[in-house]
Amino acid sequence: MNPKSEVLNLTTPVCKFQYAWLVDPDTKFDPLGEWKLTCLIEPEESQELEEQLTGLLERWKAQLKAAEPSKKFKLGSLPWELKEVEEGGETKPYFVVRTKLKVGGTRPDGTQWKNRPPTLFGADGSPIQISDRPKYNKCGVGSTGQVSLRCSGYSGGFGVGIKLQPEAVIIMNHVEYVKDAVGYGFQVQTSQEPNVKTQEATTPAVAADEF
Repeated sequence: MNPKSEVLNLTTPVCKFQYAWLVDPDTKFDPLGEWKLTCLIEPEESQELEEQLTGLLERWKAQLKAAEPSKKFKLGSLPWELKEVEEGGETKPYFVVRTKLKVGGTRPDGTQWKNRPPTLFGADGSPIQISDRPKYNKCGVGSTGQVSLRCSGYSGGFGVGIKLQPEAVIIMNHVEYVKDAVGYGFQVQTSQEPNVKTQEATTPAVAADEF
C-alpha cells in the first residue's frame, strides 16, 4: 500500500490570473472536466510559497523512499516553475503556479466520486452567489486575486510529484475575458513581427531525476 501524503494548505500572494476555468470545467483533456487556474506571481513575492512547495515535495520523496528503500522513483512534472511569460509584446519572469481540480472520477470498485467546485469570493470577501458565478468563469488579462491551495503528493504512472488543487479563489480585480483576433484563429500582422499564437501549456516543466 502506498504511503498517504500529508496535505498542506497554502495561499498564494496576490497574483495575475491566466487560463481560468473557475465555473465551467475544462473538458479538453478529461471528459468529466477539470477546474483550472494558472497564477502568475511576481518572483520577489514567491519565495515563501516556493519554499513551502519544495519542502512538501522533499518530505513526500523521503516518505516514499522510507516505505520502499530499494525502489527507484522518478520525479514527474511539477506544477510550479520560474518562467518567462509574454505580456504586452514583451516577456517578463513570473513564478508560475498551475492548479487543477478534477470534477470527479471512478474508484477501483466502480463507485463514483465527485469534488465540489472552488469557492469564489469577491474583492470584499463576500461569497459570489451562484447566479453571479457565470460571469467569473473566464478571467481576462489584468484579472488578479489570490488562491487557496490544497497541496498533496502523488505517486503513479506519471512519476512522483505534487498536485495543487484550487479550493477557493478571491477575485480582487475581474476583467472580462474577450477573445482577440488570434484567439479566433486569424493571422495578424504588426509593424514589427508576425503575431505568434500562444497556447496554454499542457504539461509543466519536467524535473527528470530519480531517487
